[in-house]
Amino acid sequence: MEVRLPQQEFTVPPAGFRVDRPAMPSRQARQAERSPARLTKVPWSWGASLALLALGVSIVACGSDASAPDVVVPPPPNVVAEQLPTLTVNTTNGFAITSREVYLPGAFRLAGADGAMLQEGSLEIRGRGHSTWDIMPKKPYRLKLSNSTALMGMPANRHWVLLANYSDKTMIRNDATFELSRMMGMEYTPRSTFVDLMLNGSYQGIYQLTEHIRIAPERVNIPELKVADTSATAVTGGYLIEIDERRGESYCFNSSNTPMIFCLGNPESLLDPAWAKQRAYITNYIQQTDASIFSSQFADPAAGYAAYIDVESAISYYLVNEMLKNVDGNLRLSTYLYKKRGGKLFFGPLWDFDLAYGNVNYDGADRIDGWHIRTTPWFTRLFQDPAFAARVKARWRQMKSDRTIDKLFQYIVARHDYLAKVQVRNFERWPILSTWVWPNRVVTGSYDGEVLAMGDWLFDRIKWMDAQIGL
Repeated sequence: MEVRLPQQEFTVPPAGFRVDRPAMPSRQARQAERSPARLTKVPWSWGASLALLALGVSIVACGSDASAPDVVVPPPPNVVAEQLPTLTVNTTNGFAITSREVYLPGAFRLAGADGAMLQEGSLEIRGRGHSTWDIMPKKPYRLKLSNSTALMGMPANRHWVLLANYSDKTMIRNDATFELSRMMGMEYTPRSTFVDLMLNGSYQGIYQLTEHIRIAPERVNIPELKVADTSATAVTGGYLIEIDERRGESYCFNSSNTPMIFCLGNPESLLDPAWAKQRAYITNYIQQTDASIFSSQFADPAAGYAAYIDVESAISYYLVNEMLKNVDGNLRLSTYLYKKRGGKLFFGPLWDFDLAYGNVNYDGADRIDGWHIRTTPWFTRLFQDPAFAARVKARWRQMKSDRTIDKLFQYIVARHDYLAKVQVRNFERWPILSTWVWPNRVVTGSYDGEVLAMGDWLFDRIKWMDAQIGL
């Protein structure tokens, strides 16, 4: 038995419908020009389609399994939030936050969904992000608390992020990907929770209060290097690295064989002469990794890429980014790596998936067909090793057999239900459900329609990957 969501109908905008396109940097303007905005009708009953999504996903996602039952017992009802926790932030003297470099002092108060005060204290706040900061009216923020504080059950730390998820009208793409990362067994996944944000007395909408990626025992759990760590053992780690073509850190360097640019987020002072040994070590290690991937012995476990890269983390990174067709996941932006002391280079943590799941209109990432991550030079080369290709196929099979993909769909449904009521206030503050926002693939006109479009795209993407991988 196959249960399938109906195909969406894509249409051009009706007569008189105006698609608002905000001002954007020239590169983004070119992307939008290449792939103009489209709208979608959602003519079916959302309730019926949601039931199909919840009940039929396991049969669709896992293929035709002779042992699959004809009747699936429905899961218990999902939690529906009547109210979210509220994070109130007031800057000193009510100054507006206009910079993503300069922190402003202020105070915060976190109240539970029942209004009871949970935490309060002083902080500093600034903007964050790139296109999300430059062109989106709902701004993302970085928070630096004066004292290390546990928030909403997340381990204590001073450093937090408020993700706005403005162009992701489901508001759950990052959240769902974090859950997938945990199901995939990646060593660290940022924890997060949804909150209503009040900033200087004004309601700003639903935000995702998220752990900032950094080295810490409860985050990226590797040693934090000190300037004196120069011995043969100590100098080997830990390092937190971001692949970032924007060169967002003070020390970045180019790959010798690819367009990739590696930036060191921690240690942050590698340009200081006192850190010369650490700078030389990590630069040389990544250059050796790069060289091993393109060497004639690249498939040799002792001399090739496997001597430098943790292969399991690379496979997890690949499959998540490929399945969700994360436009920035093709080793250009927002790709984190870390190196343990005495260990190899690991892929992760996963970050920045608001433009994944078909929520983009450029670089072919709107299409359910076609490889996106496999075409990058590193992964193109890795797939030339039959052993790597076989491990990817085996992991994909495992994701189907252990119901990881089923659970992802079920989680999407659960998060839709959780936000179903509280999202109304967010979209009263930001009335964009019927407006094209860069770089949306479709405009559905409703919150339900946005989640359904996300799920339907993912169904089709998985079926395409099944056919290519040979399942």
